[in-house]
Amino acid sequence: MASRADLKIGLLGDLVVRRPDGSLVERAEWSTGKTMDLLRIVALSGNQGVRRTSLTDRLWPHAGRDRALASLRTAKSQIRRATGMACLVRQGDAIRLVGAWVDVAVFLAEAKRVHSLARDGLHSRAVDLALAADRHYRGDFRAYDDESAWARSERDNLRETRKTMSGQAADSALAIGELHRALAFAETAARIDPMYETACRARMTAYARLGEVGSALRVYEALRAGLADEMGADPSTLTQELHLRLLRADAT
Repeated sequence: MASRADLKIGLLGDLVVRRPDGSLVERAEWSTGKTMDLLRIVALSGNQGVRRTSLTDRLWPHAGRDRALASLRTAKSQIRRATGMACLVRQGDAIRLVGAWVDVAVFLAEAKRVHSLARDGLHSRAVDLALAADRHYRGDFRAYDDESAWARSERDNLRETRKTMSGQAADSALAIGELHRALAFAETAARIDPMYETACRARMTAYARLGEVGSALRVYEALRAGLADEMGADPSTLTQELHLRLLRADAT
């Protein structure tokens, strides 16, 4: 939970930083995109901190050691000026974020809790928490150096977490009969990965229970065609069995 004295950092979608007094740090106040990426990288590390060599390798890979370290010091000072807080502190050879609330940390913790709740059969709580967690996901993670290896890796990992959480929440929503919510969660997961069979089965089941068997069958056909085109594979046995049950139901 965020304290009133905390800096609030939103990494999902565009970078949004709000000072403890409620004012926003404007983009021009960061001075450079590298400064913003420094904050992003350290904020993503949670309480672990990031070694200075790792930061310079990611942000200034082509600069010499002395020049890269000087750039790091400059960017760190600019973050202090922009936020009005000494939020980046050095511990040994690492830099760590302090006194800040970060949306990614909250999202990841809540997604992990959704998994535990769903596993334990606490489906109503899993659905409610998944809805809360997804509100933090304003958009995919972006960076100034958006196609760098570190940015792509973070973006992919966060998308995968959202996909898995949404699939689990869809199954929990089905378990308590919240069919429209199940569809919404499953469609979120399917937008991330159209071949994600957990989401496809949830969509098929929800549509069928809503009396839209034709829509359920079309979900299966799209999955089957996509798997064949992309991987030369068929849907899993579990998904095929669901499809067969729906065909039989539609024929009666």
